[in-house]
Amino acid sequence: MLNIVFPVLNEESCLENGILTTIAFLEKNGIPYHITIADNGSEDATSLIAQEICKKNANVSYLKLGARGVGLAFREAIKNNASSLKCAYIGYMDIDLATDLKHLKEVYALLKDNKIVVGSRLLKESQVFGRSIKREITSRGLNVILKVLLGVKFSDAMCGFKFFEAKSAEFLVENCSEDNSWFYCAQMLIVAESRKIGIKEIPVVWKDDSNSKVKIFSLSCIYLEEIFKLLFRKVRRRL
Repeated sequence: MLNIVFPVLNEESCLENGILTTIAFLEKNGIPYHITIADNGSEDATSLIAQEICKKNANVSYLKLGARGVGLAFREAIKNNASSLKCAYIGYMDIDLATDLKHLKEVYALLKDNKIVVGSRLLKESQVFGRSIKREITSRGLNVILKVLLGVKFSDAMCGFKFFEAKSAEFLVENCSEDNSWFYCAQMLIVAESRKIGIKEIPVVWKDDSNSKVKIFSLSCIYLEEIFKLLFRKVRRRL
């Protein structure tokens, strides 16, 4: 079974549509699923909407967290999956469904032979729509820094479409520092490569959300800080 985690923060406007659209796709394509709504600090009606969805579908659960951060949301969802849900596979994607849902079929098939399957917007076959030049330059720049400083082989650390064999995800949680930010999910890939865990990248169709709440400058600063922490760990051979 595939546990799809949706980290959410004040998503009352798109939560219901995102969840119901995903459920319809999964059921149409015969993909066994559980959906975890990981609410990391919402102050709007997100909580009420999520709980209503859960009442109507036993395959959806709501996880309320006491602090903000996508990294925190995914990490706690992995721990919750290990302790209670026990789905064989777990991953996360964005509630705005920026990544075309058709790739979930590909992910589910590939996870049977790969421990990690992630989407990339930077492969030759990828199709990206509506992305601003500022975000494109920032994303590519950070990925170049990762390659130069940490020698990573994967192309897109920041794509919000990452899936793992559950046991591998649990192992990575145990071996990653507890960064709560978006970068935590990139850190999981970096640590996976350092521990010789294979990563399968797939090109994706991606439609950028013009209403995204992501603050490029502050996020980039966090990424750079975490990258240098990992570089320090690598130098000390503790990565």
